Amino acid sequence: MPTPASNNSENPGPPLGRRERRKLEVRTRIYAAAQELFSKQGIEATTVDEIAEAADVAPATFFNHFQSKQAIVGLMTGEVVEHIHAMIVESLVGDGSSFERIRRFIARAAEDISASRGGARETLLEFLRLDATPNVPHPYLDRLFEPIVALIADGQAAGEIRTDRKAAFLAQMAVGMINSAVTNWLAHPDYPVEESLVEATEFALETLRPKD
Repeated sequence: MPTPASNNSENPGPPLGRRERRKLEVRTRIYAAAQELFSKQGIEATTVDEIAEAADVAPATFFNHFQSKQAIVGLMTGEVVEHIHAMIVESLVGDGSSFERIRRFIARAAEDISASRGGARETLLEFLRLDATPNVPHPYLDRLFEPIVALIADGQAAGEIRTDRKAAFLAQMAVGMINSAVTNWLAHPDYPVEESLVEATEFALETLRPKD
């Protein structure tokens, strides 16, 4: 997962001075320590003092770089959304039928979960917490959903996907079926989420096929 450093390769600018490099180093260390603790023991169970200790800084130093623990969580969530969005676009745009491209995305998602089960689970739990927060907009959901709706629409135009329902509705139903595997995993950490993702996807694809 990316660090909170700015992307200087796109906007080179003047080189950082010693003080700025030191600040960036400390900020990155705090961020990495928080990620590791969140993955190991969960976001809710992790305190600012624990993050500061793991990063070898004073709690006051933590607050020089982040307003709160939730600020780190927000940064992580944004980065994960960008990662998932890029993965969706890369998987869904390309060669193959609409069904093949959906399978390709799910295979990559399962690989990501396998590579970082603790971190992935905590981030998804945070998504659920945010989604349950009233009066708080969640633009990341639209950002992740739009490419899937576009793929369904393309599949309808190609005759691969049923046309008796709108693309947005079919995408919502299919994603809901696939998410059932993730929801079960969030409730039961030992649930075989990788295998269940594949099974749920195949079931969802069957519902998308054109009716005879």
